[in-house]
Amino acid sequence: MHILIIYGSLEGQTKIISDRIAVILEDKGHEVTALPDSQAPAGPVLEQFDAAIVGGPIHMGKFPKPVQQFVTTHRDWLNKVPGAFFTVCMAINSKRPGSREQAIRYGNDFLTQSAWRPRLSATFAGAVKYTQYDFITRFIMKMISKREGGSTDTTHDHEYTDWDSVAQFAEEFHSALVSASREHTDPISS
Repeated sequence: MHILIIYGSLEGQTKIISDRIAVILEDKGHEVTALPDSQAPAGPVLEQFDAAIVGGPIHMGKFPKPVQQFVTTHRDWLNKVPGAFFTVCMAINSKRPGSREQAIRYGNDFLTQSAWRPRLSATFAGAVKYTQYDFITRFIMKMISKREGGSTDTTHDHEYTDWDSVAQFAEEFHSALVSASREHTDPISS
């Protein structure tokens, strides 16, 4: 199958996650096109894809606007093909259950509001990239990390992505594609 992955990535971690998913799916024999939300295809071009994955990070409680616009604009097509959605949110890695629940709720609320019904959704922790932040952002992220049980060492970046969970997500999506393909090609029994 030809799979389209559209991702929003503000600091680069969502791109890294998307690229990892693409490699796993390519290893399963799929053709994968992974693009940032700014390069998302539209209209008839979408019809060349058999499935779609969309991913985006949460910043200040929201997904990037281009990710929201892509899903809203192409919801009918997304609901027609096998799809998956993932959220990148540091709160999923929190030691506080309420924060983890909120991280999952961001994705669930987005899907409800957009009326997109992907077959699979997940939430992954991203990275705290202290070395890329300005002074104020670094200070805010340090305070959030302290509250949530993450590292407050600002001398280097900290990656929290659970790569086993990312691989499991890709494997589950592959299995869903295989099932969808069988459903599509199996004769209907009476």
